[in-house]
Amino acid sequence: MTIENELINAYEKELALAQQQNQGQNNPYATAMFGGGNKQNLIEWELDFSQELEDIERLLRNDLYVRNEKTGESDWIKNPDASKVFLNNLGVNDILRKIRLVVNKNKVLSNYTIDEIRVRVKIIMDDIRVTIYNNYEHYGIKDDDEYKMNNYSSIVIEIGSIIEDAYRRALAGETHKGLNEQRLVTQNEPLMAYPQYPQMQQSNQKKAHWYAPWSWGK
Repeated sequence: MTIENELINAYEKELALAQQQNQGQNNPYATAMFGGGNKQNLIEWELDFSQELEDIERLLRNDLYVRNEKTGESDWIKNPDASKVFLNNLGVNDILRKIRLVVNKNKVLSNYTIDEIRVRVKIIMDDIRVTIYNNYEHYGIKDDDEYKMNNYSSIVIEIGSIIEDAYRRALAGETHKGLNEQRLVTQNEPLMAYPQYPQMQQSNQKKAHWYAPWSWGK
């Protein structure tokens, strides 16, 4: 095998390794499971609250998680029974707007004690409870609606639980510390681990020169 072929093979191995690493980054837990590597996806996941907001919206709309008998797959659908939908569009938007202001990446990058988190979550829950109570008629809740009234407290508690889990990411500033540590690691690590290419061996045999007859035949 020539030097050129060895270099090409080494490059192809490096390219395949880089592609495997890019595929692994699609899983936010990939770096945590295998250790080392780039933790950027895990940090982005910690700062992303889209799933929590979606869960709260489904809770407020009382969507149904049903299984498709034909395909065997399960998915969320809109509740076909309008009387069981907890809040109408106005109520859902008002509550989500409030939550977006208090659950975001700025809060996660803060440094809270467990007591501070509990106080903040309690204030948020009280605000949501009062907002729904003061506007229940505008939000589609009637005085004689036993189903919604009976589930009112539990829905607020479940929302508070989701918010508390999000705030616990800021406990003792752990998320902020992790982000700073990742920056230091990224700055200290090389951009790409280059493979060791085979070096061309220099021959110890002396070359024959036309101007040096004693080198002829060596």
